[in-house]
Amino acid sequence: MKEEEGKCQQELAALRKEFEEFVYIVSHDIKSPMRAISNITTWIEEDLGAVENQEVVANLSLLKNRVNRMENMMNGLLELSRVDRVELEFYEVNISKLMANSIALFEPNSNVEFTLNMTLINENCVTLGAKLQKVILSVLDNAVRFHDKENRKVGVEVVETENNYEIKVSDNGPGIPEEVASKIFSIFYTVNSKDVVDTTGAGLAISCKIMKLVGGKIKYTAGINSGSIFTLIWPKIIILKN
Repeated sequence: MKEEEGKCQQELAALRKEFEEFVYIVSHDIKSPMRAISNITTWIEEDLGAVENQEVVANLSLLKNRVNRMENMMNGLLELSRVDRVELEFYEVNISKLMANSIALFEPNSNVEFTLNMTLINENCVTLGAKLQKVILSVLDNAVRFHDKENRKVGVEVVETENNYEIKVSDNGPGIPEEVASKIFSIFYTVNSKDVVDTTGAGLAISCKIMKLVGGKIKYTAGINSGSIFTLIWPKIIILKN
């Protein structure tokens, strides 16, 4: 029985590796023709010069937009396939500075009121800093990008426990309908149309894979009145899980 189980695990690992290599090759190879299409569209625009037919102008702009979106989606798929291969360096991170710097990236142009509360035993932690920042930025971007209120607020709370850092990012935005909440960590899934909100829908899927890699957790819950709450459980001691 143990032999069969071991064989199944080996086969599963081989299939996973083969799939990730396939995704990498496809994503990488598709990017070149996508760039070529975008460049050709630009050359056509330049050759046409001033065009009175606004429908032609709009169609060329739409084509470039769709090509750019597809390239971004390929980049997202490529990043997802390489989560367990890149940025695996452990180094000392100052949690307070990491959180403050991450929020600062959104403050100038987002028109969002941020609040940050932290309860820390030790501000420094040796961890996968690049991975942690990637997840934090992704969740913050989600809170800002999909916000639909005039008075936009995003709260960040960090609590250090004996074994983990518990990070909560809450907002007073539209929230996520209960019937689709289970889909938000799927690659390319977005609650709103990509024509309404410019996004690839890859960020939360990548974050979810990172959290599984480090042995942590990410979950969504609805806000009490409205909005969303994303909770990250980031372990202090990481044993990488491939």
